Amino acid sequence: MRRRILLFSIAALLLVAPVIAVVPATAQDTAPTSNTTVEQSNIDYTLDELRGGGTTQEGAPPSMRFLGSYGSATLRHEPVGFGSSDWEYVGRDTRVQQNAVTLRTIRLGEPNEELTVNVVGWQSGTRTVQTQNGTTTEPVAENVTATTVSTQLGHGYDSAEVPLPSSFGENQRITMWVEEYPDARWTFNHRTIATARSININSWGDFLSTLFWEIGVFALPAMLIGGSLGRRHHDKAIAGPQWGLFKWGAAVTVPIALLASFFAFQGAVLATRLPAGIAVVFGVLAYALVLEGSGPSNLQKFLFRRQDLENAKSPRGEDTHDSRYVDHVVKTGLRREADQELVLIRKGLPAYIARLRGSLATLDVSDIQTHKKGKESPYELEIELDPEWDLQDALVHRPPELVRLPLSREVDVPGIGMTTLPNPGVVLPVGGGAVAGWFAADAMLGIPGFGAVVGAVLGLPFIYRVENGGAESEPAPYHFTQAEASLAFEAGEHADAKLLDDYRDIAWRERMKTPLDARNIEQKFDSSVTRELTNAELGIEDDLDVDPETTERRGMADDDD
Repeated sequence: MRRRILLFSIAALLLVAPVIAVVPATAQDTAPTSNTTVEQSNIDYTLDELRGGGTTQEGAPPSMRFLGSYGSATLRHEPVGFGSSDWEYVGRDTRVQQNAVTLRTIRLGEPNEELTVNVVGWQSGTRTVQTQNGTTTEPVAENVTATTVSTQLGHGYDSAEVPLPSSFGENQRITMWVEEYPDARWTFNHRTIATARSININSWGDFLSTLFWEIGVFALPAMLIGGSLGRRHHDKAIAGPQWGLFKWGAAVTVPIALLASFFAFQGAVLATRLPAGIAVVFGVLAYALVLEGSGPSNLQKFLFRRQDLENAKSPRGEDTHDSRYVDHVVKTGLRREADQELVLIRKGLPAYIARLRGSLATLDVSDIQTHKKGKESPYELEIELDPEWDLQDALVHRPPELVRLPLSREVDVPGIGMTTLPNPGVVLPVGGGAVAGWFAADAMLGIPGFGAVVGAVLGLPFIYRVENGGAESEPAPYHFTQAEASLAFEAGEHADAKLLDDYRDIAWRERMKTPLDARNIEQKFDSSVTRELTNAELGIEDDLDVDPETTERRGMADDDD
């Protein structure tokens, strides 16, 4: 059942992965709205002209500017990603990720509705200048893109969408101002989200073809590789983290959700520039499916118990020992009949990685004789431990563990002495991975921060070492189970004997009822005969006072004799 659910999840994710990647991109190549007109211009601007950000007002929103004496304007944008607010003010350090901003005005009186907005995109650069003293470099604005936007903004509250020049590769600086009111000026950063690029999908056929050639051709090999790795790791570690479908699903969906919300820009870059990376998700799901689905669905449970012995008397009065159940512990693992051993397993991802990189904690049961299993027992095996040992000594289970290297260490620095310095074993893998990820992601995708995080995460396994564990036990001697069985038999025999004595008493009383009745009847008959003879001698006529029933009963008694 779990395999079917996980396979269904893989298929569903294969269909919706492109949608998930595209959803963060709420921006598209913005077309001018009905109240704006866009014209390209070829005006050159100096760096000093473009750096000015306009006049701000204390206590007002960071993007508010005055439009003369009877109006004001604010600049707003819509952040991308799930969980973002509808709009935010544009400040000097804001990075707009869409190709448009909204100019919202409040104008009183009867203003001129036509406003001209100049939008200039540029980047900081340098150029070489020849002077009398030789050559020197000076900062300049390069890659300048100038656009003139004509808007219609009337009386009261009104707004217009102002398009921005696209910039998919690197950040650019935007300088914007209203031609009629030069103090209404703004500067901010801009980089277009990757999924704002238009794609040529006009039908379901185009969508399925793009889905297969962009993602499917990479997802299928990734699933094969993930499945083969899962089987190999299962054979070595016996069992996976035992997370189940929910935790494995969370391990896959949480990173996707983060890339679609808080890191929407980075997620959009990965989805559009590196669609093969989506195949990693299917590789992880295939790995989890094989790892959790191989072998037994559930590990076995083993009961280890230690009984305390006390002095007692046997039913025959002999000195013996009585057992009192005091301690027990349940371990999870797998019994390997071929090797005559128990492999004790601890749940969790760190324990799984430790088993994968280290050795297993196995318990030899080839010479353990004191074990049993009842028909209704939930345990695969019940092992009696030596009652002369404490529980923690009679059963020792040390699973392999991951141990992190210390973050610092003492170093004898010449001229200084013992000094605490960062541990190179930690700094080099994590720091080196972060630096390598920064430059690699910046060169290939233009998202250096995301690359640094991934590089640091990839360096974490190298700062951990594995301490191998083991398992030992002190089973009870073989005669312990014999003595326990003998005590149980004798106790049962004693109980039966007590019960038999009760039955004997009852049977004896029942058996004695008939002779006693016969004696009573005989005595009564003799008394009657004597009285009759006496009456005859005295001339008194009187029949025998004999009860027919007693007579009949006596006759039956005589027959019995």
